Amino acid sequence: MLLPFLAVFVIVTIYIAIRRSSAMRSEQQVWEDFRNREQEANWTRKQDISNLAYIKLPLDALPLGRFTDEALVSYEQALRDLSTQPICNLNGISNTDLKLRYGAANLSTLSQCDTNYSTLVSLLANYGEKLFELNHPLEAGQVLEYSLSLGSDVGKAYDLLATIYEYVGEPEKIDDLYRSAEKITSIRRNSILRKLEEHHSRDDTQAFSSEMRKSQSNATGSSAALGEDPSIVTRSDSEGGNFI
Repeated sequence: MLLPFLAVFVIVTIYIAIRRSSAMRSEQQVWEDFRNREQEANWTRKQDISNLAYIKLPLDALPLGRFTDEALVSYEQALRDLSTQPICNLNGISNTDLKLRYGAANLSTLSQCDTNYSTLVSLLANYGEKLFELNHPLEAGQVLEYSLSLGSDVGKAYDLLATIYEYVGEPEKIDDLYRSAEKITSIRRNSILRKLEEHHSRDDTQAFSSEMRKSQSNATGSSAALGEDPSIVTRSDSEGGNFI
């Protein structure tokens, strides 16, 4: 009785040992690959980065200075200050890849460019939110649309812009937001898409309710025009098939 049990135990032990050894080799290979790429990146010569897609803030196209509010003034001054700094969207590119492409000597500059970009899209989202809170939906939409044109992955910007489209009676534009969000490569993509789907569902429900009310209103109007009492519900006679 013990012999089969012992054989199974030995087989399982060997299997676990093999799997563990394989996992350790895989981890070691990953580490070796990373170390080799990092070493190569650190030796990459400095490249010209003057032709990167730097962002120049169109301050004249934004609603700066139109409204007197302390928070708005603060956001607007921050945008003016940021407009003098190099800004570039480098989301999704690791430091190792940046060094391999542009040289290790440029890493500090590129990291600052990417930090400025993250600051910018967050700032624009907050600026747009405050404009909407102060009952300036068109200006808020203008700011948020510009933010998304830069490839922003700030969830608040998408959610608020969808709300604004609903508010101004343009819910069909949420489709454009959804297509834009599908291009996001960061981990925020799925949560943003779920939020936009919620807006879609709400709009579909409201549209259906509106159509039902319209249909009922038309039916009531038709009955009144014919001199019928709309409160009377007709039914089919089960025996004769006549309406009574």
